[in-house]
Amino acid sequence: MFHLIKPHLSQIGLYLLSGSITALLDFGSYFFLLRMGTWYVTANIVSNAIGFLGAFLLHKYVVFQKNGMVFHHFCRYCVLNGINVVVQFLFLIVLVETLGMNESTAKFVSWFLSSLGNFFLYKFLVYV
Repeated sequence: MFHLIKPHLSQIGLYLLSGSITALLDFGSYFFLLRMGTWYVTANIVSNAIGFLGAFLLHKYVVFQKNGMVFHHFCRYCVLNGINVVVQFLFLIVLVETLGMNESTAKFVSWFLSSLGNFFLYKFLVYV
């Protein structure tokens, strides 16, 4: 199995780095907006949008190095992220309701599990 993943290791590293940067953008802008007196709901919406756009741009131009076809890639990215929300939701329900995991841990585990496959989905379905 490792021989299948080995050719993609540098991109996987960039993917993880871009995810870290995206998390900093998301959480950083959230806390910045809170400090500026923005209502937490508004701050969350804005910070999620910043994180979403940051992730799209980093994935497109840094991780997968795809130029052009911005609208095409963005539409596919949005669809995949919509599906990802549903998958995370289903993981969350199974982890909490069936396996008895606490809600906080289940949130992290569901996010992690859905993120694992996203690299290959982005690589072979979105940025093609």
